[in-house]
Amino acid sequence: MENFILSFAVSVLLLHSFALSLNSITTDKHALISFKNSITSDPYAILSANWSQNNTSVCNWIGVSCGLKHGRVTALNLSGYGLVGTVAPHLGNLTFLRYLDISFNNFSGFLPFELSKLRHLKVMNVGANSFTGEIPTWLGSLPRLEKLYLYKNTFLGTIPSSLSNNTKNQMLQILNLNYNQLSGSIPYAIFNVSSLREIRIRNNSLSGWLPSEMCDNLPNIEALDISANQLSGEIPPNIWKCRHLQELKLSTNHFNGKIPSEIGSLSRLKELYLGVNDFRGMIPEEIGNLSQLEVLSIPASSLTGNIPSSVFNIFSLKFMDLSKNSLSENIPSDMCDSLPNIEVLNLWTNQLSGEIPPNIWKCTHLQVLELSVNHFSGKIPSEIGSLSMLRELWLGYNDFRGTLPSNMGISLLNLEILYLYSNRLNGPIPSTINNASKLILLGLSSNSFIGSIPDLGNLKQLQMLMLEHNHLRGEEYSTQELTFLSSLTKCRNLKYLTVSDNSLNGILPASIGNFSSSLQSIWLQNSHIVGVIPSEIGNLSSVLFIKLGGNQLRGPIPPLQE
Repeated sequence: MENFILSFAVSVLLLHSFALSLNSITTDKHALISFKNSITSDPYAILSANWSQNNTSVCNWIGVSCGLKHGRVTALNLSGYGLVGTVAPHLGNLTFLRYLDISFNNFSGFLPFELSKLRHLKVMNVGANSFTGEIPTWLGSLPRLEKLYLYKNTFLGTIPSSLSNNTKNQMLQILNLNYNQLSGSIPYAIFNVSSLREIRIRNNSLSGWLPSEMCDNLPNIEALDISANQLSGEIPPNIWKCRHLQELKLSTNHFNGKIPSEIGSLSRLKELYLGVNDFRGMIPEEIGNLSQLEVLSIPASSLTGNIPSSVFNIFSLKFMDLSKNSLSENIPSDMCDSLPNIEVLNLWTNQLSGEIPPNIWKCTHLQVLELSVNHFSGKIPSEIGSLSMLRELWLGYNDFRGTLPSNMGISLLNLEILYLYSNRLNGPIPSTINNASKLILLGLSSNSFIGSIPDLGNLKQLQMLMLEHNHLRGEEYSTQELTFLSSLTKCRNLKYLTVSDNSLNGILPASIGNFSSSLQSIWLQNSHIVGVIPSEIGNLSSVLFIKLGGNQLRGPIPPLQE
């Protein structure tokens, strides 16, 4: 009798448990159906074609995952489906949900308070939507939340200090609030969350300053990105305590003072962005100790003095941007001995002098070399022609002299931009330039180039050609047509053409009317052009500016066709 009673009791309990489980699964299904009904647009028919109310288990629905033990919904991943609508409060009934990702859709409105019931939630990603209102304070009551992504929305107001509430168990690891409309200061409590690995709050309107003891309680922080705000004050001197930092991004704020030498102790740092701030003084020599650094970006930050030679010894460096400062002196002649991985070197607008290092050929991965607006001098070394990966070469507004290396167009087959404006270069333009078929911009203006303008018809991608203020000629005799113009009609993407203030000494060809409809500006003034203005100019339907003054031309400019 006792065994029967015990067996009966167990059966009742099992039936009760089964009924509860079945009821809970039904609750999950109703929650998902309510979520679906709040969607006003489903462009890829993800939910409308797959989420049905028949006997199909929700665990088989697209984007839904369930636990093996109880069959409850544990994950909802609907990222990037273009869904439009609001988030139904019933989603809070998915009480076993651990992972929620509805990023890269078009959800709007507020995050419903009912989501605060998701006590098992570890990851919430609602980034890249149109959510608005203030960041809900109840997010701080989710006890197991590890990763919170709210980026690229229109959240307003301040960052709630309650976000640090769920750190009593030190769970939160990633906080991403990038690209919103947040204001006020960053709550100091955030910097006491010792479990945090990433803090990303770039592109908001935050003000105030960072606490001087910021790194005392962030032993695990790997990424700190608070760029593009209105923060001020100095970089905390205890920055060295954030020993695991790999990304430090403070650009486009109002930080001031000196760049602390303690940054050089961040041995794991890979990316350092400090540009567009109000720093004073020099680049600390200790930055050269960052042996794993790949990105060094400190443009427009009022830096003075020389670039420490130690910086050019960071073997891992791929990107260096120190443009728009007041840095002076030379760059080392052996610069590329220790920079074999450098891809971008931008020193634009400083007070640097000396010559381009002759070992430039050792920077074999170099894609962008930007040295414009400095006091560099000497010849452009032929070794540049060995940089087969070079895409952009900016050397304008310096004091370079001599002729262009003849191999420039032969070897630099990936070159897209060649900008040598306002130097003292002379000699002919190498005809080999025509081999650099990927050129988009060719700027040789304000130099002393001589000789004929070569055939450039192979430059099919060319959009801007600037040759003005030189001593170039078109043809040997003034009775000949300017054939270089005919060759340029093959450049079907050309938008801007200026060869003014030269000695072209020829006649405008009728083929000038064959320029592509992309052409918008032609500047040919003061260029010793003779003869009759060809009527074919009227075919240039997209031209907005045409300058022919200061020549010996006859006849009117025909009206341009529309």
